Amino acid sequence: MVIYWVIWFYLCLCNIFSSYKNGFGKVILIITFLFLFVFIGFRYQVGADWYNYLFFYELGKDTDLKLILLGSDPAYKILNYLGHVFGYQDTFFVNAICGFLVLFFLLKSALKLEKYWLVLLICFPYYLLVVSMNYNRQAVAISISLWAFCRLLESRFIQFTFLIILAALFHKTAIALLFFLPILISTKFQYSKFFNIFYIGISLILISIIIYYSSLQDTNIYLQGNENINSKGFFVRWIYHLIPLLLFYKYNDFFKKQNYYPIIRYFCILVLFMLPLGIIFSTLADRFNLYLIFFDLFVICTIFSNLSRTNKIFLLFTLIAFYTIQMYLWFFHGVWSVKAWIPYQNYISNYLSSWVF
Repeated sequence: MVIYWVIWFYLCLCNIFSSYKNGFGKVILIITFLFLFVFIGFRYQVGADWYNYLFFYELGKDTDLKLILLGSDPAYKILNYLGHVFGYQDTFFVNAICGFLVLFFLLKSALKLEKYWLVLLICFPYYLLVVSMNYNRQAVAISISLWAFCRLLESRFIQFTFLIILAALFHKTAIALLFFLPILISTKFQYSKFFNIFYIGISLILISIIIYYSSLQDTNIYLQGNENINSKGFFVRWIYHLIPLLLFYKYNDFFKKQNYYPIIRYFCILVLFMLPLGIIFSTLADRFNLYLIFFDLFVICTIFSNLSRTNKIFLLFTLIAFYTIQMYLWFFHGVWSVKAWIPYQNYISNYLSSWVF
């Protein structure tokens, strides 16, 4: 468990002492991402779904490439196919590539949002620590979607569409994110307020249906044997949106003046919609809620950039305290943290201890 807390306190210190105006900080950032790549991509027997992914890796050993391309989540299954072609006995190759993709698109998004240490502070306690070290497919889809939304806010519609389709090739639920595209288009063509309200209502229904049927087809242990589709930790994880929601409400007048306001408002509506959805279908809400981390990143980074020095310090230490409490609750009161994350193991360190030392 110590290594997780060491990384966390390192990220806290980077946020407290690093200057975004210093070019050397970006060098340290790259080194940090390389370390996280090794930490996440080369983990060994870490994650609640570790053996489940091994099972499906073995199951796909003799699968025809044509069937893979025509099936669901083909991009992820191609990685499994290549792993067998290269002769790997387990998911070593798949995890490494997924870890690289997660951190590559996260790095691009962090640099675009400028407050890159703040991005890591927000992402590490759950997205990197739990999702990226467990749900390989969706972790990649989420990271690609982060960069897709960065492009959408710049009205790069074609790039956004391509990136979301790419994300959906790793995890089918990402296709629901295409519902964001008409929101910005309708604003540019100045459609009526009634049309926007009608579209938002219809899109919430359709998103729920897409997530529901996608999850029913999912063979991941995440839903196996769980007829009630219940996720006990959903409400704890939804609380991660609490500070961004408060900031969005407090500085709503600031956001209203920006061209991207309809997109961020739609994010806010989806975040709030997940709460009642989670009461009925908590696992479905939990699955889609992961994609909404962009709302947290964008709102916090944007507001942080426009605060006075005193308010920046207050917000930063509030975030550090909030996420530290969340990590403490997960490690000491979570069901899976002790079972599947402790002790941390890594292919590289295991090799060095076995063959070198």
